[in-house]
Amino acid sequence: MSLLEYTKYLFAGLLSAVCWFAFGSVAQALDNTSPLQLSLENGWQAFELVSQGDDISAISDVGFGSIASSGKYDGLGVFLSGSMLSIHVNHEAVVGAISRVDVQLDALQEALASKIAGGATPFPSTLVTGIGFSYSRIFDKNYHATDAPDPVAMGTAAVSTYGDSNFSRFCSGTAYLPHAFGQDRGFVDPIYITGEETFDEFGQMFALDQLTRTLWEIPDLGTSSWENSALVDTGNSTHIAMVLNADKSDEPLRLYVGEKGVDANLDGSIDLLERNGLRGGTVYYFLPDEGMGTTLPDGQINGAWSTTTTGALTEDKIEDVHTNPADGSQLVFADQNDGVYRMDLNLQFLAGIFNPSTSTTSIYQIDDAGSEAAGIGRPDNVTWSLDGNIYVQEDGDGDDMWQIDPNGSGLKKIAHAFSEPSGIIDVSAQVGYQPGSIFLTSVQGLSNGSSGAQLCVLISPTVSKLIDSADFDLDDDIDGSDLLQWQRNVGATAMGAFATTDANHDGVVDSLDLGVWQAQYDTFESLLAAQIPEPSTLGLLLCMAGVSLPFRKLGN
Repeated sequence: MSLLEYTKYLFAGLLSAVCWFAFGSVAQALDNTSPLQLSLENGWQAFELVSQGDDISAISDVGFGSIASSGKYDGLGVFLSGSMLSIHVNHEAVVGAISRVDVQLDALQEALASKIAGGATPFPSTLVTGIGFSYSRIFDKNYHATDAPDPVAMGTAAVSTYGDSNFSRFCSGTAYLPHAFGQDRGFVDPIYITGEETFDEFGQMFALDQLTRTLWEIPDLGTSSWENSALVDTGNSTHIAMVLNADKSDEPLRLYVGEKGVDANLDGSIDLLERNGLRGGTVYYFLPDEGMGTTLPDGQINGAWSTTTTGALTEDKIEDVHTNPADGSQLVFADQNDGVYRMDLNLQFLAGIFNPSTSTTSIYQIDDAGSEAAGIGRPDNVTWSLDGNIYVQEDGDGDDMWQIDPNGSGLKKIAHAFSEPSGIIDVSAQVGYQPGSIFLTSVQGLSNGSSGAQLCVLISPTVSKLIDSADFDLDDDIDGSDLLQWQRNVGATAMGAFATTDANHDGVVDSLDLGVWQAQYDTFESLLAAQIPEPSTLGLLLCMAGVSLPFRKLGN
């Protein structure tokens, strides 16, 4: 999909959000009875969206079932289309699946306003309006436009049957929008990437085309017991790169690099995988510098990449990984035995060819995996928010959720789950709030998958609404450097650092954002925030003026 086509699609889905704050009733669940599977800390709030066992007969896809029976909720991703926020929920069960939970955006905004206002405005009676599989078609690794062009399954019944026989333990996942790191940098299509954590070497990685709800197996990433992957900014428009994390004994850290738009399977066409560089690439392994050891340290380790595993770093419990949305060359990942780590990559290309040996990479421990009393114990799922903070969930050792600075300071507990918390993503921008305000989180429930799984919304104590701001370099003033930042990113869809140059939050960096810069030149971000009226006043003004507020679309 071209940038122009995606921009047209994006603008076609702009939604009206005029009077968020004054409608609804008091229900907080599909069945209005499910208790929250969390206790909150330090001023955080939460409410439930879906609980395992809810009656979904009135809203589920035909053939999906009448009860939300699948448990073991794990990785999450979101895709905003018009006024509908579709949430992908992985099931880390022996029979794996990815469910789709459709939430009406205006109702979600009403719910948020109600909670933030302490119940002063009504809570909506309905939030979730649809549930089914995230995919309606599946292509396996044998797809070939000439020799094997048909999907292996199509339709709810067929994908369910195929999944029962072929899918296992979908773990964490990440949703991406096109052009994530600037014009033509990153994926071409909106994609959700996830993999199977099979505890053997046979797990597959998958790409979900979020526009067509088509699931593709990705054979060229290799097989393992996959935890998750993270897209890395290559600095060019021709290649993509992904760090691949596998949760299995003696597993190396991997990096996949692929060229976009290449007919890698020689079938005379360019499919979704080839369009996005996910077919025909090469897997590399992290090779520490001589004398630095081959396991994660309590400190820093430097190295580069190689096609051989000889001398590669290996670990036993590498967990989730996520890209810094303000800098696509930085990642955070967890190792359940060793702690939380930041990875800084400097990928090098020479004449359009990746040079692994000069692509220096450094890994820094930012939190040591200690006991619950000492802080984060057994870190598992992570997300790096555009607010600058990293959010970490524990697998056991308290099942707590934490907020921490990328340098390891500022550790703060935000919640405790009654079973393993297993997915957390920042959805603030999609619902009209500043980064770090609104999160989705999942709770796995009982280990046998029979009950207790839940999807929840978390609200930060520092929650605040989005404002139009041209402080693109985030230094609290609007000046010439902000104009240079806009020039570098014009044409990008709003994700990561490029979301900060989407001044009006409409999902694309364009001339409208330049107009905001012109209007705010020589002012200060902090003064702009101080000029924003209270939500009730703002809602009244918007209703009187008939203003429609568009919201940007952000990948996880």
